[in-house]
Amino acid sequence: MASLPPVSSIVKVIKTVADQDQRLGQTGTVIQYSAHGMVCVHFPDMPPGQGIFFNPHHLKIIES
Repeated sequence: MASLPPVSSIVKVIKTVADQDQRLGQTGTVIQYSAHGMVCVHFPDMPPGQGIFFNPHHLKIIES
C-alpha cells in the first residue's frame, strides 16, 4: 500500500480512474482520509470543507 500523504500537504493528481477526469494534473490539499485508506483532496475551486477521494498511489506529494 502506498504511504499516505500528510494532512495539509499539497499533492498533484498523477493518475485517475477515468481518462478524461478534469482533476488529472491539478494540485490540491489533503484534508482527511477514509477508513479504507483513500485520501480526500480539496481543490481551490471547491467550497471550504469539500473534497474528492483518491487512491493514494494516484497522488504525488508536492509539498508536505
